[in-house]
Amino acid sequence: MKDQTYRVYQAIKVDPLASQQAIANRLNMSRESVAGHIMQLTRQGYILGKGYLLAEQNTYVVLGGANVDINGHSSKNLHSHDSNPGTISQSPGGVGRNIAENLARLGEHVHLIAPIGLDQRGDWLIEQTRLSGVETHNVLRHETLPTGTYLAINDSNGTLQAAIADMRIIDNLEEQKLISKQALLQSAHRIIIDANLPADIIAWLAQQPLSAHFIADAVSTAKAPRLRAILPKLAVLKVNQDEARAILDCTESDPEPLAKALVSEGVGQVLLSLGSQGLLYADTQHTVRQACYPTQAVSDTGAGDALLAGYLSACQQNMNLDQSLSFALACAAMTLESPHANNPELTVQTVTQWIEKQ
Repeated sequence: MKDQTYRVYQAIKVDPLASQQAIANRLNMSRESVAGHIMQLTRQGYILGKGYLLAEQNTYVVLGGANVDINGHSSKNLHSHDSNPGTISQSPGGVGRNIAENLARLGEHVHLIAPIGLDQRGDWLIEQTRLSGVETHNVLRHETLPTGTYLAINDSNGTLQAAIADMRIIDNLEEQKLISKQALLQSAHRIIIDANLPADIIAWLAQQPLSAHFIADAVSTAKAPRLRAILPKLAVLKVNQDEARAILDCTESDPEPLAKALVSEGVGQVLLSLGSQGLLYADTQHTVRQACYPTQAVSDTGAGDALLAGYLSACQQNMNLDQSLSFALACAAMTLESPHANNPELTVQTVTQWIEKQ
């Protein structure tokens, strides 16, 4: 940023509502010159629009699914084709939204862009997300389609047995809705997407001249191939083995070649979940495995979302690779021990203390 432009930027930070003439008088510049610098700041993503809303450093923008999760947890051995005694709870969910909440709880500044219905359930979802620390004023309200809902059935060990996802609202997301958010996308330091997004939206994002680092969660075997168009732009990709095989359209059973194949497609860092066997990390120089922490799982919904958020948070804290993977796995373990998709106790301090007790 040039010196004069930086002076204008600093003046706007002090008084974002000041007129161009007031800024010009304060800096002993012409109004026309101030207007030119403001236009330059807007084009570069430092100003996000009217009112001189300023972009902030290290901002995450999460673009993906936001749902209401309804979780059924069997209290005894689960029997299919039958009614099972247990408990039912409702909580905020959605892969993108979960990642955003986890990042916010870990102290990061996060904006969420997600389609949410103009209904009572959507109002509740937005409020719960806002209370967790996520910026929600960029959510996309849909006037006709209902807020997404994810219905999960877990056995007595907390393992997911079946689920139904009503994701019509995100399946119908259109480019035009995102064009209105381009200033925010341009200002982001990192953009996180999940494969709940339609393939054409992901391809559109891959073509945009954005300076942010892209990060992706593959979500499921069925949806993971939607990420193919953006693989060369991904700084980080979180997948499990089935999702990796679906993206690569292969039958490779060894996780290390799977991860390396994704790196060869242009992915900067791969976080390959090995389930109960832990996590495999791969980039162009390293291949590292880390075992899971022992836990008493209550529900595995959201654990992968916490893992990705934990890894990104650890990188922001300048942890080394082993420490980052350990921190990520601890976030996942703490989420496994929670009945919700997001553990409300998740903070950098509580995760650090949790690790020290192991």
